[in-house]
Amino acid sequence: MRTSEVFILGMFTGAVVTLLWGRKIQGSVQGKTRTVRAKAAEGIRAVEMQTGKVLDRGGSSLRRAEEFLQDTKEHVSDTLRAAEVAIRPAPLTGTA
Repeated sequence: MRTSEVFILGMFTGAVVTLLWGRKIQGSVQGKTRTVRAKAAEGIRAVEMQTGKVLDRGGSSLRRAEEFLQDTKEHVSDTLRAAEVAIRPAPLTGTA
């Protein structure tokens, strides 16, 4: 037999098997995979919950870091302004 003939024969065999036993096969597969799918769904839910916790902690850490950076920026600005005032020469009052 040539490859094309084998392919067509396999296609027809698959169609007949599907028509005759398709629902039984589907029911059997669904029954056997039910517990696996349930465990997978529970695992996905657990990952979702843990991810939410981690992201919540990350968000609060980012807020604290933002507050720290803002405080540092204000402190640096105040220090630079004080240094500017300290080194700026006094205006000349008299003319020479």
